[in-house]
Amino acid sequence: MSVTAHRGVSAQSALAIAGAKLLLRPLIALYPVRSWTFGVPALGERLANLIGWMPDDVEIDRMELAGVQVERLVPTAGDLRTDVAICYYHGGAFLAGGPATHRRVAAALARSLGVTVYNVDYRQLPDVGIGTSVEDGYRVYRAVVDSGRYRQVAVGGDSAGGYISAKVLELAYLDAAPAPAAYFGFSPLLTPTVEDGDPRYDIDDAYLTAGKLRGLREFFDRGPVDPRGHDDATEISPAAFPPALVIACTDEMLRVDAERLHARLDGAGKLCDLHLYEGGVHAFPVLAGVTPESEQAVQITALFLEAAFDARLQHRAA
Repeated sequence: MSVTAHRGVSAQSALAIAGAKLLLRPLIALYPVRSWTFGVPALGERLANLIGWMPDDVEIDRMELAGVQVERLVPTAGDLRTDVAICYYHGGAFLAGGPATHRRVAAALARSLGVTVYNVDYRQLPDVGIGTSVEDGYRVYRAVVDSGRYRQVAVGGDSAGGYISAKVLELAYLDAAPAPAAYFGFSPLLTPTVEDGDPRYDIDDAYLTAGKLRGLREFFDRGPVDPRGHDDATEISPAAFPPALVIACTDEMLRVDAERLHARLDGAGKLCDLHLYEGGVHAFPVLAGVTPESEQAVQITALFLEAAFDARLQHRAA
């Protein structure tokens, strides 16, 4: 069992926690979960696109893969490792966020590893259901793998993106397609349905609530692609999982999801490293470079992925 507890809260992280509790939590509490309100969370991606933040040392190209829009990020400084790539799936409760809001963490991964990252712009609520979001993610993964450009491809993401990337590896397993080299999840939302008695109700998250997540359930089956496999990603067969890394906070609601996946994989003898940070805010690694904790989480992820890539190459060589 590999569980690492990170003690202490930096001043920057404490400020982020306070800001989330003071600003985000009241807004989310007031937000009515209705299809006609879904345009409000989507404004974040539009605003991020208007701001247009671009990293200086990463080249970004907008393109289409298998009918799905993606941003391809290629580091321009240092040596580029051309034999491996990452498919990154952003979070946002299946209704918000996009490549622009998550460009910072995608660029940080590309830069830290010296690899190409595909930041996937999968379709979301209310236009489509979760099955379609997953299918978009899977199609991009297959397109990257089938391109023949890379010997290995890792998948990962934050929050809802952690779910989509887990489903991608499940679908690859069900289809007997090439398996991802590694999986990583930042505060992954692995169990999207909330039932009575769910332990996530009992956690005083900085801004997320189990009740709001439960309210989204009625919109999950909007199609047009029907879900395949398990609705709960913690129930995916451990045989489908490559080496896995999960990072979460002690005080966040989705710590429960992270611990469930770790327990399942560890119990099956699969490699799964779990890192739990004291306090913190949901999906904090997305704030790459903003807090010391987020910077450290990115570096932990880079080291994990590098080891996973190298281990698989050595296995193939043997």
